Amino acid sequence: MNLMLEKFSSFHTLCVGLIVFALTLFHFSLLPSYSYYFIWQSTFVFLLIALGLSVYFNKSKLFVLLLFPLFFCLSLAFPTSLFEKLSVTAFWHIAPLSTAIGYLVIYALKERGLFSPFGLVRTLLGIFFLVGSYGALKYFSPEMLVALNHPILHPRISGISNSGDFALIISAIALLFVFGISRLFSVQSQKAPFWMLIAQLIPLLFLHDKNSFVLFALTTSLIAMAALAHDAYRMAYIDTLTGILGRRALEEAFLRLGSRYHLAMVDIDHFKKFNDTYGHDIGDDVLKLIATTLLEVKNKGKVYRYGGEEFTILFHTSKHETCILALEEIREKIAKRGFIIRSNDRTSKTPKKEQKTPSTKQVKLSVSIGLASARKGKTPHEILKSADEALYRAKESGRNCVISV
Repeated sequence: MNLMLEKFSSFHTLCVGLIVFALTLFHFSLLPSYSYYFIWQSTFVFLLIALGLSVYFNKSKLFVLLLFPLFFCLSLAFPTSLFEKLSVTAFWHIAPLSTAIGYLVIYALKERGLFSPFGLVRTLLGIFFLVGSYGALKYFSPEMLVALNHPILHPRISGISNSGDFALIISAIALLFVFGISRLFSVQSQKAPFWMLIAQLIPLLFLHDKNSFVLFALTTSLIAMAALAHDAYRMAYIDTLTGILGRRALEEAFLRLGSRYHLAMVDIDHFKKFNDTYGHDIGDDVLKLIATTLLEVKNKGKVYRYGGEEFTILFHTSKHETCILALEEIREKIAKRGFIIRSNDRTSKTPKKEQKTPSTKQVKLSVSIGLASARKGKTPHEILKSADEALYRAKESGRNCVISV
Protein backbone atom coordinates (compact mmCIF):
# COMPACT_ATOMS: atom_id res chain seq x y z
CA MET A 1 0.00 0.00 0.00
CA ASN A 2 2.79 2.41 0.92
CA LEU A 3 4.52 1.59 -2.35
CA MET A 4 1.39 2.26 -4.39
CA LEU A 5 0.76 5.52 -2.55
CA GLU A 6 4.34 6.53 -3.29
CA LYS A 7 3.89 5.74 -6.99
CA PHE A 8 0.52 7.50 -7.02
CA SER A 9 1.88 10.68 -5.47
CA SER A 10 5.03 10.66 -7.59
CA PHE A 11 2.96 10.55 -10.80
CA HIS A 12 0.81 13.48 -9.71
CA THR A 13 3.91 15.38 -8.63
CA LEU A 14 5.38 14.78 -12.08
CA CYS A 15 2.23 16.10 -13.78
CA VAL A 16 2.13 19.23 -11.62
CA GLY A 17 5.84 19.75 -12.21
CA LEU A 18 5.49 19.50 -15.99
CA ILE A 19 2.58 21.97 -16.05
CA VAL A 20 4.30 24.46 -13.73
CA PHE A 21 7.53 24.14 -15.72
CA ALA A 22 5.74 24.87 -19.01
CA LEU A 23 3.87 27.79 -17.45
CA THR A 24 7.11 29.21 -16.06
CA LEU A 25 8.89 28.91 -19.40
CA PHE A 26 6.14 30.80 -21.19
CA HIS A 27 5.23 33.38 -18.54
CA PHE A 28 8.80 34.55 -18.01
CA SER A 29 9.74 34.24 -21.72
CA LEU A 30 12.62 31.92 -20.89
CA LEU A 31 12.59 30.37 -24.35
CA PRO A 32 13.94 32.32 -27.35
CA SER A 33 11.45 32.77 -30.16
CA TYR A 34 13.38 30.55 -32.58
CA SER A 35 13.17 27.59 -30.15
CA TYR A 36 9.44 27.35 -30.72
CA TYR A 37 10.12 26.03 -34.21
CA PHE A 38 11.70 22.95 -32.62
CA ILE A 39 8.93 22.78 -29.99
CA TRP A 40 6.33 22.66 -32.75
CA GLN A 41 8.14 19.79 -34.45
CA SER A 42 8.68 17.99 -31.13
CA THR A 43 5.03 18.37 -30.17
CA PHE A 44 3.82 16.57 -33.28
CA VAL A 45 6.42 13.83 -32.80
CA PHE A 46 5.57 13.25 -29.14
CA LEU A 47 1.82 13.36 -29.77
CA LEU A 48 2.23 10.69 -32.44
CA ILE A 49 4.43 8.62 -30.11
CA ALA A 50 1.82 8.93 -27.33
CA LEU A 51 -0.91 7.90 -29.78
CA GLY A 52 1.19 4.92 -30.87
CA LEU A 53 1.77 3.85 -27.27
CA SER A 54 -1.94 4.14 -26.48
CA VAL A 55 -2.63 1.84 -29.44
CA TYR A 56 0.09 -0.59 -28.31
CA PHE A 57 -1.30 -0.73 -24.77
CA ASN A 58 -4.91 -0.83 -26.04
CA LYS A 59 -6.00 2.36 -24.22
CA SER A 60 -8.92 3.83 -26.14
CA LYS A 61 -9.50 6.76 -23.76
CA LEU A 62 -6.00 8.15 -24.09
CA PHE A 63 -5.99 7.50 -27.83
CA VAL A 64 -9.15 9.52 -28.47
CA LEU A 65 -8.32 12.28 -25.99
CA LEU A 66 -4.89 12.78 -27.60
CA LEU A 67 -6.61 13.45 -30.91
CA PHE A 68 -7.88 16.78 -29.55
CA PRO A 69 -4.50 18.50 -28.98
CA LEU A 70 -3.24 16.96 -32.23
CA PHE A 71 -6.17 18.38 -34.21
CA PHE A 72 -5.90 21.87 -32.74
CA CYS A 73 -2.11 21.91 -33.19
CA LEU A 74 -2.63 21.00 -36.86
CA SER A 75 -5.22 23.78 -37.11
CA LEU A 76 -2.71 26.33 -35.84
CA ALA A 77 0.17 24.93 -37.90
CA PHE A 78 -1.77 24.82 -41.20
CA PRO A 79 -4.44 27.55 -40.96
CA THR A 80 -4.65 28.15 -44.72
CA SER A 81 -4.40 24.48 -45.76
CA LEU A 82 -7.17 23.20 -43.51
CA PHE A 83 -9.22 26.38 -43.68
CA GLU A 84 -9.47 29.18 -46.18
CA LYS A 85 -8.47 31.42 -43.32
CA LEU A 86 -8.57 30.36 -39.69
CA SER A 87 -10.12 33.03 -37.51
CA VAL A 88 -8.04 33.59 -34.38
CA THR A 89 -11.20 34.62 -32.52
CA ALA A 90 -12.94 31.44 -33.63
CA PHE A 91 -10.04 29.26 -32.45
CA TRP A 92 -9.91 30.67 -28.91
CA HIS A 93 -13.67 30.31 -28.55
CA ILE A 94 -14.23 26.92 -30.16
CA ALA A 95 -11.09 25.05 -29.03
CA PRO A 96 -11.70 25.27 -25.24
CA LEU A 97 -15.38 24.45 -25.63
CA SER A 98 -14.72 21.48 -27.91
CA THR A 99 -11.91 20.16 -25.69
CA ALA A 100 -13.95 20.44 -22.48
CA ILE A 101 -17.09 18.83 -23.92
CA GLY A 102 -15.03 16.17 -25.70
CA TYR A 103 -13.23 15.18 -22.51
CA LEU A 104 -16.49 15.26 -20.57
CA VAL A 105 -18.22 12.82 -22.91
CA ILE A 106 -15.28 10.62 -23.92
CA TYR A 107 -14.10 10.13 -20.35
CA ALA A 108 -17.61 9.14 -19.22
CA LEU A 109 -17.44 5.97 -21.34
CA LYS A 110 -15.90 2.90 -19.73
CA GLU A 111 -12.48 1.74 -20.83
CA ARG A 112 -12.97 -1.50 -22.76
CA GLY A 113 -9.89 -1.36 -24.94
CA LEU A 114 -9.28 0.25 -28.28
CA PHE A 115 -9.87 -2.89 -30.33
CA SER A 116 -13.42 -3.57 -29.22
CA PRO A 117 -16.92 -2.35 -30.12
CA PHE A 118 -16.71 0.09 -27.20
CA GLY A 119 -13.35 1.35 -28.43
CA LEU A 120 -14.76 1.83 -31.93
CA VAL A 121 -17.73 3.78 -30.57
CA ARG A 122 -15.42 5.98 -28.51
CA THR A 123 -13.16 6.64 -31.48
CA LEU A 124 -16.07 7.48 -33.76
CA LEU A 125 -17.50 9.77 -31.09
CA GLY A 126 -14.16 11.58 -30.79
CA ILE A 127 -13.93 11.97 -34.56
CA PHE A 128 -17.51 13.29 -34.56
CA PHE A 129 -16.53 15.99 -32.04
CA LEU A 130 -13.48 16.95 -34.06
CA VAL A 131 -15.46 17.12 -37.30
CA GLY A 132 -17.95 19.36 -35.50
CA SER A 133 -15.06 21.49 -34.23
CA TYR A 134 -13.71 21.78 -37.77
CA GLY A 135 -17.10 22.93 -39.02
CA ALA A 136 -17.43 25.45 -36.18
CA LEU A 137 -13.96 26.85 -36.92
CA LYS A 138 -14.57 27.03 -40.65
CA TYR A 139 -18.04 28.58 -40.49
CA PHE A 140 -17.62 30.71 -37.39
CA SER A 141 -20.01 33.65 -37.55
CA PRO A 142 -20.61 36.90 -35.63
CA GLU A 143 -23.81 35.35 -34.27
CA MET A 144 -21.82 32.48 -32.76
CA LEU A 145 -19.40 34.97 -31.23
CA VAL A 146 -22.24 36.92 -29.61
CA ALA A 147 -23.81 33.72 -28.26
CA LEU A 148 -20.54 32.41 -26.82
CA ASN A 149 -19.70 35.78 -25.25
CA HIS A 150 -23.11 36.19 -23.65
CA PRO A 151 -22.47 37.16 -20.00
CA ILE A 152 -23.53 34.51 -17.50
CA LEU A 153 -21.15 34.85 -14.56
CA HIS A 154 -20.34 37.75 -12.28
CA PRO A 155 -17.85 40.12 -13.97
CA ARG A 156 -15.20 39.39 -11.33
CA ILE A 157 -15.39 35.67 -12.12
CA SER A 158 -15.64 35.97 -15.90
CA GLY A 159 -12.75 38.43 -15.85
CA ILE A 160 -10.27 35.70 -14.89
CA SER A 161 -10.64 34.09 -18.33
CA ASN A 162 -10.03 35.41 -21.82
CA SER A 163 -12.75 33.13 -23.16
CA GLY A 164 -16.51 33.41 -22.84
CA ASP A 165 -18.45 32.53 -19.70
CA PHE A 166 -20.00 29.46 -21.32
CA ALA A 167 -16.61 27.96 -22.16
CA LEU A 168 -15.40 28.68 -18.61
CA ILE A 169 -18.44 27.00 -17.07
CA ILE A 170 -18.22 23.90 -19.28
CA SER A 171 -14.47 23.65 -18.63
CA ALA A 172 -15.04 23.79 -14.86
CA ILE A 173 -17.73 21.08 -15.09
CA ALA A 174 -15.47 18.89 -17.22
CA LEU A 175 -12.55 19.26 -14.80
CA LEU A 176 -14.69 18.42 -11.78
CA PHE A 177 -16.25 15.43 -13.52
CA VAL A 178 -12.97 13.99 -14.78
CA PHE A 179 -11.32 14.57 -11.40
CA GLY A 180 -14.18 12.87 -9.52
CA ILE A 181 -14.26 9.83 -11.78
CA SER A 182 -10.46 9.51 -11.91
CA ARG A 183 -10.38 8.96 -8.15
CA LEU A 184 -12.20 5.65 -8.69
CA PHE A 185 -9.26 4.17 -10.60
CA SER A 186 -5.81 3.04 -9.51
CA VAL A 187 -4.11 2.98 -12.93
CA GLN A 188 -2.51 6.23 -14.01
CA SER A 189 -3.77 6.04 -17.59
CA GLN A 190 -7.23 6.65 -16.09
CA LYS A 191 -5.98 9.55 -13.95
CA ALA A 192 -3.86 11.23 -16.60
CA PRO A 193 -6.81 12.80 -18.52
CA PHE A 194 -7.44 15.19 -15.61
CA TRP A 195 -3.93 16.62 -15.90
CA MET A 196 -4.06 16.49 -19.70
CA LEU A 197 -7.23 18.57 -19.64
CA ILE A 198 -5.68 21.12 -17.27
CA ALA A 199 -2.61 21.39 -19.51
CA GLN A 200 -4.80 22.18 -22.54
CA LEU A 201 -7.23 24.53 -20.82
CA ILE A 202 -4.52 26.80 -19.40
CA PRO A 203 -3.55 28.24 -22.80
CA LEU A 204 -7.08 27.92 -24.23
CA LEU A 205 -8.82 29.83 -21.43
CA PHE A 206 -6.16 32.18 -20.11
CA LEU A 207 -3.14 32.69 -22.36
CA HIS A 208 -4.54 32.80 -25.91
CA ASP A 209 -1.14 32.41 -27.52
CA LYS A 210 -0.43 29.73 -30.13
CA ASN A 211 3.11 29.13 -28.88
CA SER A 212 1.77 28.58 -25.38
CA PHE A 213 -0.81 26.13 -26.71
CA VAL A 214 1.76 24.01 -28.54
CA LEU A 215 4.03 24.08 -25.48
CA PHE A 216 1.20 22.75 -23.32
CA ALA A 217 0.21 20.26 -26.02
CA LEU A 218 3.75 18.90 -25.72
CA THR A 219 3.20 18.74 -21.95
CA THR A 220 -0.05 16.83 -22.56
CA SER A 221 1.75 14.21 -24.63
CA LEU A 222 4.44 13.81 -21.94
CA ILE A 223 1.79 13.31 -19.26
CA ALA A 224 0.09 10.62 -21.36
CA MET A 225 3.41 8.86 -22.01
CA ALA A 226 4.32 9.00 -18.31
CA ALA A 227 0.97 7.43 -17.41
CA LEU A 228 1.43 4.62 -19.91
CA ALA A 229 5.00 4.01 -18.71
CA HIS A 230 3.79 3.89 -15.10
CA ASP A 231 1.06 1.39 -15.96
CA ALA A 232 3.54 -0.74 -17.89
CA TYR A 233 5.81 -0.79 -14.84
CA ARG A 234 2.84 -1.66 -12.63
CA MET A 235 1.83 -4.58 -14.85
CA ALA A 236 5.38 -5.90 -14.97
CA TYR A 237 6.53 -5.43 -11.40
CA ILE A 238 3.52 -5.03 -9.09
CA ASP A 239 1.49 -8.01 -7.91
CA THR A 240 -2.09 -7.26 -8.92
CA LEU A 241 -3.72 -9.02 -5.95
CA THR A 242 -1.71 -7.65 -3.03
CA GLY A 243 -0.40 -4.41 -4.54
CA ILE A 244 3.19 -5.13 -3.49
CA LEU A 245 6.24 -5.83 -5.63
CA GLY A 246 6.20 -9.13 -7.49
CA ARG A 247 8.74 -11.77 -8.40
CA ARG A 248 9.99 -9.94 -11.48
CA ALA A 249 10.88 -6.95 -9.31
CA LEU A 250 12.78 -9.31 -7.01
CA GLU A 251 14.75 -10.72 -9.93
CA GLU A 252 15.65 -7.17 -10.95
CA ALA A 253 16.71 -6.33 -7.38
CA PHE A 254 19.07 -9.32 -7.48
CA LEU A 255 20.98 -7.64 -10.33
CA ARG A 256 21.79 -4.65 -8.10
CA LEU A 257 22.65 -6.47 -4.88
CA GLY A 258 25.98 -5.96 -3.21
CA SER A 259 27.65 -8.36 -0.82
CA ARG A 260 25.75 -7.39 2.34
CA TYR A 261 22.16 -8.54 2.44
CA HIS A 262 19.75 -11.05 3.95
CA LEU A 263 16.90 -12.89 2.30
CA ALA A 264 13.87 -14.25 4.13
CA MET A 265 11.23 -16.60 2.77
CA VAL A 266 7.80 -16.27 4.40
CA ASP A 267 5.03 -18.84 4.03
CA ILE A 268 1.46 -18.71 5.40
CA ASP A 269 0.86 -21.76 7.59
CA HIS A 270 -1.91 -24.17 6.52
CA PHE A 271 -2.96 -21.81 3.75
CA LYS A 272 -4.14 -24.59 1.40
CA LYS A 273 -6.41 -26.04 4.08
CA PHE A 274 -7.65 -22.55 4.91
CA ASN A 275 -8.31 -21.87 1.22
CA ASP A 276 -10.20 -25.15 0.75
CA THR A 277 -12.31 -24.55 3.87
CA TYR A 278 -13.35 -20.94 3.37
CA GLY A 279 -12.97 -20.42 -0.37
CA HIS A 280 -10.59 -18.58 -2.66
CA ASP A 281 -12.14 -15.15 -2.08
CA ILE A 282 -11.40 -15.39 1.64
CA GLY A 283 -7.98 -16.79 0.77
CA ASP A 284 -7.27 -13.73 -1.37
CA ASP A 285 -8.28 -11.48 1.53
CA VAL A 286 -5.82 -13.34 3.76
CA LEU A 287 -3.03 -12.83 1.22
CA LYS A 288 -3.78 -9.10 1.14
CA LEU A 289 -3.78 -8.91 4.95
CA ILE A 290 -0.48 -10.76 5.25
CA ALA A 291 1.10 -8.62 2.53
CA THR A 292 -0.05 -5.41 4.24
CA THR A 293 1.29 -6.62 7.58
CA LEU A 294 4.64 -7.67 6.11
CA LEU A 295 5.10 -4.16 4.75
CA GLU A 296 5.38 -3.05 8.38
CA VAL A 297 8.60 -5.05 8.83
CA LYS A 298 11.42 -3.01 10.31
CA ASN A 299 15.13 -2.86 9.47
CA LYS A 300 14.23 -1.46 6.00
CA GLY A 301 13.08 -4.82 4.73
CA LYS A 302 11.59 -4.80 1.23
CA VAL A 303 8.69 -7.18 0.67
CA TYR A 304 7.96 -9.11 -2.54
CA ARG A 305 5.30 -11.65 -3.36
CA TYR A 306 7.25 -14.67 -4.53
CA GLY A 307 4.27 -16.76 -5.61
CA GLY A 308 1.20 -18.45 -4.13
CA GLU A 309 1.27 -17.94 -0.37
CA GLU A 310 5.03 -17.27 -0.28
CA PHE A 311 6.65 -13.88 0.21
CA THR A 312 10.28 -12.77 0.14
CA ILE A 313 11.80 -10.05 2.31
CA LEU A 314 15.09 -8.50 1.25
CA PHE A 315 17.23 -6.76 3.87
CA HIS A 316 20.07 -4.57 2.62
CA THR A 317 22.16 -5.09 5.72
CA SER A 318 24.81 -7.44 7.09
CA LYS A 319 23.45 -7.32 10.67
CA HIS A 320 21.99 -10.77 11.20
CA GLU A 321 20.56 -10.09 14.67
CA THR A 322 18.53 -7.06 13.59
CA CYS A 323 16.98 -9.09 10.76
CA ILE A 324 16.01 -11.83 13.21
CA LEU A 325 14.43 -9.29 15.56
CA ALA A 326 12.49 -7.64 12.71
CA LEU A 327 11.19 -11.00 11.49
CA GLU A 328 10.24 -12.18 14.98
CA GLU A 329 8.33 -8.96 15.55
CA ILE A 330 6.38 -9.25 12.32
CA ARG A 331 5.69 -12.95 12.97
CA GLU A 332 4.24 -12.15 16.39
CA LYS A 333 2.19 -9.29 14.95
CA ILE A 334 0.57 -11.64 12.41
CA ALA A 335 -0.09 -14.30 15.05
CA LYS A 336 -1.78 -11.79 17.38
CA ARG A 337 -3.79 -9.98 14.70
CA GLY A 338 -5.92 -12.89 13.48
CA PHE A 339 -8.48 -12.71 10.70
CA ILE A 340 -12.25 -12.19 10.95
CA ILE A 341 -14.49 -14.19 8.62
CA ARG A 342 -17.99 -12.83 8.15
CA SER A 343 -20.72 -15.30 7.34
CA ASN A 344 -22.65 -14.61 4.15
CA ASP A 345 -25.42 -17.08 4.93
CA ARG A 346 -28.88 -15.82 4.11
CA THR A 347 -32.20 -17.58 4.69
CA SER A 348 -34.51 -17.82 1.70
CA LYS A 349 -37.64 -17.22 3.82
CA THR A 350 -38.68 -14.12 5.64
CA PRO A 351 -37.70 -14.63 9.30
CA LYS A 352 -40.43 -14.51 11.91
CA LYS A 353 -38.19 -12.73 14.35
CA GLU A 354 -35.63 -10.07 13.80
CA GLN A 355 -32.31 -11.72 13.06
CA LYS A 356 -29.01 -10.65 14.45
CA THR A 357 -26.27 -9.38 12.20
CA PRO A 358 -24.45 -12.06 10.21
CA SER A 359 -22.23 -14.18 12.43
CA THR A 360 -18.49 -13.65 12.43
CA LYS A 361 -15.66 -15.99 13.19
CA GLN A 362 -12.12 -15.07 14.07
CA VAL A 363 -9.40 -17.44 12.97
CA LYS A 364 -5.75 -17.45 13.83
CA LEU A 365 -3.11 -16.85 11.23
CA SER A 366 0.58 -17.57 11.43
CA VAL A 367 3.61 -17.62 9.18
CA SER A 368 6.80 -19.63 9.05
CA ILE A 369 9.99 -17.83 8.08
CA GLY A 370 13.38 -18.94 6.83
CA LEU A 371 16.32 -16.51 6.80
CA ALA A 372 19.66 -16.72 5.02
CA SER A 373 22.54 -14.27 4.88
CA ALA A 374 24.75 -13.42 1.91
CA ARG A 375 27.87 -15.51 1.52
CA LYS A 376 30.95 -14.97 -0.56
CA GLY A 377 30.80 -16.87 -3.83
CA LYS A 378 27.04 -17.49 -3.56
CA THR A 379 24.54 -15.92 -5.93
CA PRO A 380 21.30 -14.34 -4.64
CA HIS A 381 19.36 -17.29 -6.09
CA GLU A 382 21.50 -19.69 -4.07
CA ILE A 383 20.95 -17.60 -0.93
CA LEU A 384 17.22 -17.61 -1.65
CA LYS A 385 17.34 -21.40 -1.93
CA SER A 386 19.06 -21.52 1.46
CA ALA A 387 16.30 -19.33 2.90
CA ASP A 388 13.74 -21.71 1.40
CA GLU A 389 15.47 -24.66 3.06
CA ALA A 390 15.38 -22.77 6.35
CA LEU A 391 11.67 -22.18 5.78
CA TYR A 392 11.16 -25.92 5.30
CA ARG A 393 12.92 -26.54 8.62
CA ALA A 394 10.64 -23.96 10.26
CA LYS A 395 7.64 -25.91 8.95
CA GLU A 396 9.06 -29.16 10.33
CA SER A 397 9.70 -27.48 13.69
CA GLY A 398 6.02 -26.83 14.23
CA ARG A 399 5.45 -23.69 12.15
CA ASN A 400 4.96 -20.13 13.39
CA CYS A 401 8.68 -19.61 13.95
CA VAL A 402 11.81 -18.14 12.39
CA ILE A 403 14.75 -20.36 11.41
CA SER A 404 17.99 -18.85 10.14
CA VAL A 405 20.95 -20.42 8.39
